[in-house]
Amino acid sequence: MGRTIASITQTWQQEEAAIKRFERALRKEDQNYLNELLVLSRLHLAEASYASNLYPLDMYLIAIALELYKQLKALQKQVNGGRDPQAELDTAAQERFLELLQSSLQPAALQAGSTGQVQHRPVPPPRRAPRVRPPAPSLLEPGRDPLSYANFEEAP
Repeated sequence: MGRTIASITQTWQQEEAAIKRFERALRKEDQNYLNELLVLSRLHLAEASYASNLYPLDMYLIAIALELYKQLKALQKQVNGGRDPQAELDTAAQERFLELLQSSLQPAALQAGSTGQVQHRPVPPPRRAPRVRPPAPSLLEPGRDPLSYANFEEAP
């Protein structure tokens, strides 16, 4: 009994055959670059088999992008003397976040004046919810409790 779905390697070979016409139309130098990219995508064929919900070419492009990104990160580390630039960015972002958090947690009632002294602004008292008053007795039917609910069938 055979497989009903082609393996990832078979699918890759089909995609590679479809790319051949495009490859032949490229300049020789660009053909070499394309072949290098295709080799990069082959490095992740096993992982691509788990992404069966994606189109095969999409998975190969993601694999190529992943390999190029890894190379870029290695070059960034090399240029920065072995330090990871992302770690520096994360540290700077965290410090900025803490500064913003600290400035927002300072009391709003305090405000620095031009003399450098702290001046206190009056803080308005909290608002109270309006009181709900029962309807005026003249609007009620005689003998009804002003706080009872009327049945829909009994309502006028």
